[in-house]
Amino acid sequence: MHPIEIFALSYFGKFSIEEIQKIKETYNSVSEILKSDFFQGNERFKAHYDEGFIQQQLKKIENFNVKLVDFWSEDYPELLKWTHSPPAVLFCLGNIQFLKDSRTVAVVGTRKATGYGIDVTKKMVTDLSRAGFVTVSGMAFGIDSSAHSTALNVGGKTVAVLGTGVDVCYPVSNKDIYEVILKNGCLVSEYPLGTKAAKQNFPARNRIIAGLCRATVVVEAPLNSGALITAKIAAEIGRDVFSVPGDIDRKTSEGCNWLIKMGATPLTHVDQIFEYYGVEFKKEELSDNFISLFDSGPLLAEEVAERLKMDLSEVLSKLTEYELRGMISKTQSGHYNRV
Repeated sequence: MHPIEIFALSYFGKFSIEEIQKIKETYNSVSEILKSDFFQGNERFKAHYDEGFIQQQLKKIENFNVKLVDFWSEDYPELLKWTHSPPAVLFCLGNIQFLKDSRTVAVVGTRKATGYGIDVTKKMVTDLSRAGFVTVSGMAFGIDSSAHSTALNVGGKTVAVLGTGVDVCYPVSNKDIYEVILKNGCLVSEYPLGTKAAKQNFPARNRIIAGLCRATVVVEAPLNSGALITAKIAAEIGRDVFSVPGDIDRKTSEGCNWLIKMGATPLTHVDQIFEYYGVEFKKEELSDNFISLFDSGPLLAEEVAERLKMDLSEVLSKLTEYELRGMISKTQSGHYNRV
């Protein structure tokens, strides 16, 4: 049975994976099913089935070069099969091999990230990427966007799980990140092409983020953050949950501290993840006068220029280069710090 037909069974008939398996064992196509009256739920499927919609999807799939991966395909992520209600079909753009990588870590958090949260995300994802891990997140503002962009900047692998169709960039302001992930990463969704952002889609999306990964890291999150939904699902399906502790009086850390209270592993250094999974990774030691300036703490660009007796324009250019290489990060105060 073609993946688009499996999608139709799930989308119009609301059939579970187990039910679709039984249908596949009896019928070879949707056309056969539409002629049959002999299985439970058939009337529901017939009442909602829209051939025109399916044909529109097929045209879009061809136009956007989308890959459909159904539950029974060898390309379907093994880890995702063991989550709550795994999607019958995934719509994918980009490198689908990232979905099958055994080193997948979800890095999630609040949309309203602080400089602390962004800095921690950059440091962690830089090392995770250099150690060969795939960073999975939801392409939202804040921690998600920082996780994706950091992985891309250091030449790492990243997967964005969307609450829209894979042809819809949301939020629109993340268009640049979306385009780079399209070229160098993987975009994934269970929703048909053209699906716009809807509030109810994102909690469902979070189960895919958790399901794709061996571990979930919550960097910064208030108590009402969707990141806690991802962490909860990860724990329920037996995956590891790490949480970055934060100030006890900071709203954006209340969720992280609560997770630790509930049993999540406190994460204070990315080496904990490497140790947990038996991964040996040594940072490249750099002999560089420029980078060594930041050993004593964060500096403004003007301070760097003064210490090295360089033109500010030259310093800014070098700072940008080192940022892209994931060796330096810029804080919200405008200071630069060594990663």
